[in-house]
Amino acid sequence: MSIRRFLASLICAALVAGCAADPITQIESGDAAARPIGGQAAATTQTIAPGDQVRITLANDKDLSGTYTVSDAGIVTLPLLGAVQIAGYDAAQAADAIAGALLTAGLFRNPTVTVEVLTLRPFYILGEVNKPGQYAYTPGLSLFGAVATAGGYTYRANTGRVFIRKANETVEREYDLDSDIAIMPGDVIRIPERFI
Repeated sequence: MSIRRFLASLICAALVAGCAADPITQIESGDAAARPIGGQAAATTQTIAPGDQVRITLANDKDLSGTYTVSDAGIVTLPLLGAVQIAGYDAAQAADAIAGALLTAGLFRNPTVTVEVLTLRPFYILGEVNKPGQYAYTPGLSLFGAVATAGGYTYRANTGRVFIRKANETVEREYDLDSDIAIMPGDVIRIPERFI
């Protein structure tokens, strides 16, 4: 009997050590006020990133106009012009970057370029929701909307806090849910379990 207890405690200790060494992410405290819903604050933080789909229109040139997907390197490859870096820019800045590349290449004297973001990278939700997974992002999405998209909370969910990791970050931030907060493209949302 004592050998069984010893083995059981050894297994438990190994599991606890494994959980402590889990490299999922570091956790920091987040400020819900830094994620306001709606208004200009949310709109200005949405920049083009790998995986986004954009429509590029060049006035009076149908060959260069079209729909493109931003590569993992953050570029779009246009006919005749080649690769142009647009990740990290908003739509207007991306249009300026493409127009500048067209001027530098000597292809146009005064190019008029517009860029429209068609689809943004998805968000991910896991933990205590009924349908965890990957979902299409829609502008203005809030946490409560994301949870509703994933089928709502499970009965085990801790509805007083949430963990969110931004795209391309390794730090997961914990937010107290006094009110709804904005979700951005590429966010990974984790709804924790309550322990009561």
